[in-house]
Amino acid sequence: MSSTLYIDPSFNSSKFRSEFRVPSQNGVYKNDMRLLNIGVSKTGATSSYNVLTGAYGVIESIQLYSGSQLLDQVQVWSNYTALKNLLHSNSQNQSRQRPITRNKLGYVATGLDTVDGTTGDITLGVKQNNSVPDQFNNVYGSNDTALEQASNGSYLELMECMGFLRGTPYVPMNIYKDFRVVVNYKNSGLIDQIKDRTAVLETLPPILVCEYETDPITADALMRSYQGHTYDTVEHDQVQLLANDPGVENTATQEASYLVKGFNDKYISRVAIVNTPTDNSTWNTANANSSMSNQGSVSQLDFGYQVRLNGGNLFPQTLYQGKMRRLAQMSDAWGSMNVAFGQNMCQNQGAGGAVFEASALDTVGQVDYSGFQCETVVKELKLNVQRTAVGGITGDATANKALNQALNLNMYGISRKRVVPTSQGILVQYV
Repeated sequence: MSSTLYIDPSFNSSKFRSEFRVPSQNGVYKNDMRLLNIGVSKTGATSSYNVLTGAYGVIESIQLYSGSQLLDQVQVWSNYTALKNLLHSNSQNQSRQRPITRNKLGYVATGLDTVDGTTGDITLGVKQNNSVPDQFNNVYGSNDTALEQASNGSYLELMECMGFLRGTPYVPMNIYKDFRVVVNYKNSGLIDQIKDRTAVLETLPPILVCEYETDPITADALMRSYQGHTYDTVEHDQVQLLANDPGVENTATQEASYLVKGFNDKYISRVAIVNTPTDNSTWNTANANSSMSNQGSVSQLDFGYQVRLNGGNLFPQTLYQGKMRRLAQMSDAWGSMNVAFGQNMCQNQGAGGAVFEASALDTVGQVDYSGFQCETVVKELKLNVQRTAVGGITGDATANKALNQALNLNMYGISRKRVVPTSQGILVQYV
């Protein structure tokens, strides 16, 4: 039998950190720990969360500790959770994930094509949108009712992001005597997570929910039998592709090579590359963020990459190119992705109007990820990338900034760890 425990933060500071300490006297906790009320409160009228991340975007990183020993973590959390949200099916995102995460993924097609009876010309009328249902994406402000404001938070299952918890059915407190959950929030970057950039935002005080074993005999048996476990964990590294403006109505081929050290001496099963934008003029217009702001992976013209892994090229081609080929490769490594037609294509002046309704038009070009399988211990990883930078147009030299801005290439790799209890404490090591 189990009982539910609701834990308030032992420390909570808006736009900084919330820390939870799990009481050790309850013996054994189930692994299904979850956080309630992740999100923000805001001044003014109703706005909306980022379409990709929902309320989860307010988080910068999450860590699990036993005392001062780091057990598991996810860094640069919001860009990673955007990817994780995309890995659900279209129907899952529409019916389950929207209420939980408060994102706005999941698409429908509406309208009818029409044919001119005289000329035979076809007018495209079927377009994609993500507006049904959309109420869960709202961020209610101080102009709204108290009940509406209270619904701004989301529900986060820690098992979904923390391999330490997925790897074991229970957490024994005789081993993890000072078990802590630490949630770090965005500060200046918080304003990128909702549509209204003029709002004054505060992160909501969350609650940690745990289930613990109430039968002392069962709890004692579980604690005695625990011998540690292995689990997957998320590693992160970042490199920057510099801005390259070739001038009005010009293009330029840009190449760059990087030595990525964050995965060295770790078994890496798969890697994802996220093209994170850095020029806020590409997602901020008149103090209003675009639907996905800087949380997706922005498409680039002629983007290609090669990985030199442990002295040999991973791909037979000089560069792995082609947006649909890279999407297929990403799906092979990470699973099916909820990408609507056109969202991994380049966003330039006027793009997307033929296939998207106005409400989702700015999602074009925002979901172009690259990913590959490694399945080896990394001794050396070199990343080579290439793109065609695109200049502005006559009369608007700032156009197409999305295609020549600097990009942070956020790289996430899945590695393996093992935790072993010893007489000197717990030992956490890569395997």
